[in-house]
Amino acid sequence: MISWLPALLPLAMTMANLAFWRRLRPGARPPGRLSVLIPARDEGGNIDACLAAAVATEAHEIIVCDDASTDDTADRALRWASRDPRVRVVNGSGPAPGWLGKPAACERLRREATGDWLLFVDADVRLAPDAFARLGSVRPVDLLSVVPRQDVVSFGERLVLPLLHLAYVSWLFLPAIRSSRAPSVVAANGQVMLARAPALNAIGGFAPVRQAVVDDMALMRAVRAAGGTIDFRDGDGVATCRMYRSPGEVADGFSKNLYAGIGGNAPALIFVISLYFTTLLLPWVAVAWTPLAWIGVGANLLQRVLIAARFRYPLGEVVLHPLSILAFFAIALRSAWWTWRGTGRWRGRSVASPAGGIH
Repeated sequence: MISWLPALLPLAMTMANLAFWRRLRPGARPPGRLSVLIPARDEGGNIDACLAAAVATEAHEIIVCDDASTDDTADRALRWASRDPRVRVVNGSGPAPGWLGKPAACERLRREATGDWLLFVDADVRLAPDAFARLGSVRPVDLLSVVPRQDVVSFGERLVLPLLHLAYVSWLFLPAIRSSRAPSVVAANGQVMLARAPALNAIGGFAPVRQAVVDDMALMRAVRAAGGTIDFRDGDGVATCRMYRSPGEVADGFSKNLYAGIGGNAPALIFVISLYFTTLLLPWVAVAWTPLAWIGVGANLLQRVLIAARFRYPLGEVVLHPLSILAFFAIALRSAWWTWRGTGRWRGRSVASPAGGIH
């Protein structure tokens, strides 16, 4: 068995992506007004920093949808509204029947917005002051999603968060997303998404993805299916994001949508686990019986070093690669269990979707 050969495939794809998937540089500001739209539920620990960054941009308006928070998110956002007339706060009462929470909050924001460009950002995102100019540096599309630089601090974050970029760059030639029309050639990151308002309005806003567990990917596909243009870019320089702050948050945060993100069915789960095992873990096991497996180990380590250097992850965690992959397997299985059992909660809400998936 040539245990090292499969490891060369994700390495080769990663090298191709790192060569051609460019960062966004400041360019000409897109014509028209920008609305920064922030769905927020129990984000009292994040909303101040998020708004501080947002008001430093060229936004025409900044709207926060307080999604029935149980903490002081609304009060903190209202204090910003009292200081900056561009900031508004709208109160949500939770998703209507048949809707999941985030699509419902984003739809409320879309209806409130008056800008020509709608920039949806999560509350844990910190926009750069020139974010709009960077987003406008590419040829305009109807929906642009970017991956902000991920800040990682705790051990759990350092172990798991780099797998986000590893997944993006290992399996798909990312520059092809813009030109392809194939439904499978899509990637997205819902932390930062810029939409042309008429294009989003033309598909009925978030209504087509109201029950989508992975709403960012579903929205990309909906825009493309309607004849719109999409793109997916490296957003380092556009924004930063610290998604989770503890091992428990990391596990819960990824468990809520990983299973849906890899297909939402058992065959897809088996395929993805087999793919990751064969390419990213098998060489480490195979060194016990063949020295040639060290070629695969070297390929895995080189891939992780390249990812860490490009996306500014701690280099020291590269040697924990096998543990990272095992953590991915555990979270994937947990995510599937949450779906099958209809259990699991996030931010005080059940993560079971109206269609039987998870949110």
